[in-house]
Amino acid sequence: MLPDNRAGRTLVTGSFVDALGTGMFMSSATLYFVGVVGITADRIAWASTLAGALALLAPVPLGRLADRLGSGRFYIALLVLRGLGYGCYAFTTQFGPYLVLTVALTALDRASTPIQQAVVTTLVDGHDGTRTMACIRAVRNIGFTVGILLASGVFAADSRAAFIALFLGNGLSFLVIALTVRIAVNRAGTETSLPDTPVRPGSGPTVAERPEPAVRSPFRDGWFMLFTLANGVLSLYDTVLLVLLPIWVMKYTEVPSAWVPLLMVVNTVLTVGLQVLIARHVDEPATAARFLVWSGVLLAVSCGFFALAQASDGPLVAGLLALAATVVLTVAENFQSVAAWELSAVLAPRAARARYLGAFSLAFTGQKVIGPSLLVVALLPAGLLGWPVLAAVFGTAAAASRTAVRHALAARAGSDPAAVPSPVAQSPVSPS
Repeated sequence: MLPDNRAGRTLVTGSFVDALGTGMFMSSATLYFVGVVGITADRIAWASTLAGALALLAPVPLGRLADRLGSGRFYIALLVLRGLGYGCYAFTTQFGPYLVLTVALTALDRASTPIQQAVVTTLVDGHDGTRTMACIRAVRNIGFTVGILLASGVFAADSRAAFIALFLGNGLSFLVIALTVRIAVNRAGTETSLPDTPVRPGSGPTVAERPEPAVRSPFRDGWFMLFTLANGVLSLYDTVLLVLLPIWVMKYTEVPSAWVPLLMVVNTVLTVGLQVLIARHVDEPATAARFLVWSGVLLAVSCGFFALAQASDGPLVAGLLALAATVVLTVAENFQSVAAWELSAVLAPRAARARYLGAFSLAFTGQKVIGPSLLVVALLPAGLLGWPVLAAVFGTAAAASRTAVRHALAARAGSDPAAVPSPVAQSPVSPS
């Protein structure tokens, strides 16, 4: 679960601490503010919805600021601000401060992931950055799960002091992570916090962040935005798993409801193992683009299993088909996430890396906002017909991603896209 390079190991360790604290906080915050503080549940839900809407575009302006100040420096500042903000929850007893904190922290949280990727890309050489991001996601799944389990001790204590200690501990964890990131920056021998600092001789494989002239907005980069939108469609696997699956099991199939947590656990366990394994085979953009195509194919296959499960009689057969659908969807999810990290980093200009990665993250966030309505309101009522439609959507998105990547790479190289080898024309990746 740890990358070979020291900077990557430091960042992965920090991500585990982050996920551990986040898991504890997310599983206990609503219980505390509703059951202990006395804020009504509808106000908590309203604050969460408003914060999500206001923070939707936050990664882009914050990414632009990170490009100007240096992604390392800005990421450390984000971690410190998040630590202070989450610590302040311990002293919040009114809805007004709770709303302000929730809006601010949601915006900072949304911006942190693409800026973290920018830091990883700068600190970790070449394709090792993708492997490091895979390790980060794997350990985050572990840390988040452990955090939820640890929070059960707070529930059992049923003490206001225990909740306050949890919030303060979560806030402190961000300060610890900020320190580890600073150490990683110093050890790497490159000042990512100083955007104009040149690479020191003998400093290793990392590249300093120098501004490049005439870098356009990512929203004016047509092929990059097509790639972004297509990946947002492929990312609907997230909504299928977290939102659609439980409703589908309970209302549209004979699968026992008790299978829902089992399917979620299967997804989590497979993701922990597959992320790093798949990332080992991504050694060039063509491979990553091919993985995106396979992701679309596998997502379409999973739709077939979902349709078969919905049409099946008997809880056991339906349950086994739902399990097969979940396994195939999980493999597709991991192909997509690894490929997306590699290609988004390659296609983002160095001088505007955080801004581009921030724009790229909007598609995943957008599908979280739009996806539930599209899939639950439009797809499920269509019955069995909805699954081949969704399969076609996934296939089209995969084809669009391949086309966009090919043209974007050609544009970066200043060549004709016809001269760029097709990503799917390469030889298959060896499983060894």
